[in-house]
Amino acid sequence: MGRRKALLPVSLVLSGLNGLISLVPFVFIWLIVRELLAGGGLAVGTPAYGYAWWAAGSAVAGVLLYFVSLMLSHLAAFRVEVNMRREAMRRVVKMPLGYFNEKLSGRMRKVIDEDSSQTHTFLAHLLPDIVGSMTAPAGVILLLFVFDWRMGLVCLIPILAAAVTMLVMMNPKQNNFQRMYLDAQEKMGGEAVEYVRGIPVVKVFQQTVFSFKRFYDSIITYKDLVTKYTLGWQRPMSFYTMAINSSAFFLVPAAVLIIGRTGNVPAVVADLFLYILITPSIASNIMKIMYLQQNLFMADEAIRRMESLTEEKPLPVAGQKEYPRGHEVSFEQVTFRYAGAKENAVNGVSFSIPEGKTYALVGPSGSGKTTIARLIPRFWDAGKGKVRIGGADVRCIDKEELMDKVSFVFQNTKLFKTTLRENITYGRPGAAQEEIDRAIELSQSCDIIARLPAGLDTKIGTDGTYLSGGERQRIALARAILKDAPVVVLDEATAFADPENEVLIQQALRELMKGKTVLMIAHRLTTVQDADCILVMDKGKIAEQGTHKELLRKGILYPSMWDEYRKSVAWTV
Repeated sequence: MGRRKALLPVSLVLSGLNGLISLVPFVFIWLIVRELLAGGGLAVGTPAYGYAWWAAGSAVAGVLLYFVSLMLSHLAAFRVEVNMRREAMRRVVKMPLGYFNEKLSGRMRKVIDEDSSQTHTFLAHLLPDIVGSMTAPAGVILLLFVFDWRMGLVCLIPILAAAVTMLVMMNPKQNNFQRMYLDAQEKMGGEAVEYVRGIPVVKVFQQTVFSFKRFYDSIITYKDLVTKYTLGWQRPMSFYTMAINSSAFFLVPAAVLIIGRTGNVPAVVADLFLYILITPSIASNIMKIMYLQQNLFMADEAIRRMESLTEEKPLPVAGQKEYPRGHEVSFEQVTFRYAGAKENAVNGVSFSIPEGKTYALVGPSGSGKTTIARLIPRFWDAGKGKVRIGGADVRCIDKEELMDKVSFVFQNTKLFKTTLRENITYGRPGAAQEEIDRAIELSQSCDIIARLPAGLDTKIGTDGTYLSGGERQRIALARAILKDAPVVVLDEATAFADPENEVLIQQALRELMKGKTVLMIAHRLTTVQDADCILVMDKGKIAEQGTHKELLRKGILYPSMWDEYRKSVAWTV
């Protein structure tokens, strides 16, 4: 809450006072009814007239107290909600780059955006209400026995029945449901985002939602869970509602019996009128108390989930800084294993890329190619061994300097929903127009810019235009060319391009790679024929290495891969 910590206690005190003051109008109404039954009137100057003004004044005072209480609690709650989101985002941006490959963006959005609002509801509304709901029933119970203890006892019958029912309903098992409910919501949200992203594929292949079985299953799981839970509350909630609203069915017979024994009709009727008015206020307060446990759990669970989302530790910052002397990239007995995996993804890999040379990684899926590439910009840190740039351990290079040294272009291109200019200059915001134009020309993107009405100022996404996969890749290459980093990592940069775009992307890649230290991954072996060295990966290790011609002559795994690739190219439908 920062400097707003003091606001919440003041809010709770005001809410408690409001709970007591809210009973005062009922007392004055009781006095008015008693005066009227005794034969008095409502003329100016009569006691009933004065009581009416006091009733109105106390009601207004209660409303004002409640307004100020909620205003203060909202100010505190908004600060908590904002600071929780800021803290979550502060932690998230410090996470290793690999963290964002493992976490669903839909789940992250829900936890950071929606779950933090659970604390707002609890602090802004429920906590002040619960204090008022505790003081008001205490005052009501006191009034029940002050005016007529017999009617007070009768009123307790439905109240106790409702309270017992509430305790039965709010047992600890409900927490398990709430946890499962939040899990189901979180999973459904994450799968929904992934499904929406895949809608083009669904349309192309004329499939339905059932094609995305995980999304469909998450919806069915959520529906079954909520339906079962709701039906389970049907009887107890019906009994609770009946009990909490049945005070009049007990009070009227009790009043008749009391009148029969005392004969004091005006006094008993006045008391009956008061009890019928104030007893329902207990019902509303019990309902608020009933929701307290649920919402307290929801707020606590929201914090737990946010902590869980951000519990992964950021990559350590080395105390002793190292500075690259050149742009050679080397791996020294590097071993890496993903969290929860039984086997190493990379196992004792050593190689060195001389400055200005291009090395290629090839091999079957799961052989460790992408993992090796992503250890250079520190998506993760190696478990054993060292990854160096210019002789400096990447773990000891300042984060900003490391990001300046490395450009990476992956098969899943990430462009922001903003202008093409901002996307291209993201690595160098202060680039001159001449430099931007050169990057566009070298990336073979001139035709993309030329056909758009607003040129570089055209927005991408729902508010602008959409680009094809190959076009997006060329824009990403323009960004990398403009950044002009000395080390370039390419992971299947032409994977999703059509033949026309692939030719243009290959031309752009040649421009990007000029004079750079390059590590590239490719399944299309024709794209790596001219590499200075090809590393053939198998089961996390380097099985073979050499130039294309050397590997064809003396290799075992690479020649078979080359033959399979040439056969696949020759396939016809």
